[in-house]
Amino acid sequence: MTSMTRITHTKTEEKWRLRTDEALKFLEKNSVLAILALLLLALMILRGDGLNALADYGRFIEWNTIIVLAGILTITTGIRESQYLSQAARSILAHPLTERRIALILVALSALLATFLTNDIALFIIVPLTLSLQDKIENDLTKLVIFEAIAVNVGSALTPIGNPQNLYLWHEWGISFLAFTGRMAPLAGLLLLLLLGFSWIFFGKNEIRGEALDVEALDARLFVISLVMLAGFIAAADFHWALYALPVVLGVYLLFYRPILKKVDWLVLLIFILMFIDFGLIAEFPWVTHLLQEISQMGAAGVFVAGALLSQLVSNVPATVMLARFSSDWRAIAYGVNVGGNGLIIASLANLLALRIAGGKGLWLKFHKYSLLFLALSLALAYLLLR
Repeated sequence: MTSMTRITHTKTEEKWRLRTDEALKFLEKNSVLAILALLLLALMILRGDGLNALADYGRFIEWNTIIVLAGILTITTGIRESQYLSQAARSILAHPLTERRIALILVALSALLATFLTNDIALFIIVPLTLSLQDKIENDLTKLVIFEAIAVNVGSALTPIGNPQNLYLWHEWGISFLAFTGRMAPLAGLLLLLLLGFSWIFFGKNEIRGEALDVEALDARLFVISLVMLAGFIAAADFHWALYALPVVLGVYLLFYRPILKKVDWLVLLIFILMFIDFGLIAEFPWVTHLLQEISQMGAAGVFVAGALLSQLVSNVPATVMLARFSSDWRAIAYGVNVGGNGLIIASLANLLALRIAGGKGLWLKFHKYSLLFLALSLALAYLLLR
């Protein structure tokens, strides 16, 4: 082998190594997407379907939900990038605080943001803020990320746009925005009070000691444009005009704030498309169909419990899609899957996202110390509320 050949061979190996490393990093970062893709492949093999069957799988996808989700993701990314919400949080944290008080403030703020900005966008704002705060203080507030994950699940339960499962139910049943919110308000209020009680108990009175947080550059025009479009898009979705409103939203950002479109997590849409297909296929297996039909005959309480428990196995969004095929009680489904998002870490994508942003491996075990207790208490309280 000549010297030139060895150099070429070495460069080729280096390129393949870099590509392999990039692929592994992508799979690690997008493990949920990879699992859903593998599950689809396994289901196709099990059913004996060929590639030509993929076109038929489109019948499982709730496209209106995907369209609304695309608009909400884009607009809320714009709101986040304006830095106004982070600045508001920094202003709150500028005052003398104890660990308990800062926990109560950030938990309440997480729930509030998740109500209208979706649970994942709220986490992208609050968790980095918490980590920035942790870097500049002597107190250990790492467990606060766990409470913030629970808080966005709680806050997002209130509105149709707070999380994907609500978004799906909102459009599947054609409920008005205000009617949906009104029916979910008792549950969201109860869960928030319970979580604030948890925060009061598990955080002490130690004073926060450290430096002031850095100030970010603000973009007032981006913030105002995004807020106006959020209100308009919600109204359009309420009248089932999301298909016509989405091009307007994308066009505004394309013309005036193109970088925003690059920062939107578009893979979330693919995740939900795969979820619709995978669990649509699973629901067609005879034994699954029989089981879900039996659950649907159990009344609101049975559907509620099934939604909460099924969320622990397959996450609350797929649980919603599966139960909605067999039960017409959207409120029982919504109560179950929203309560069920706080339990095992896989019960909600928001849980996985929060700990992934935080990057602390020790949090994965600590998470269940609080979340499972919260699930047990919230299940009991919500069950009484539903009856």
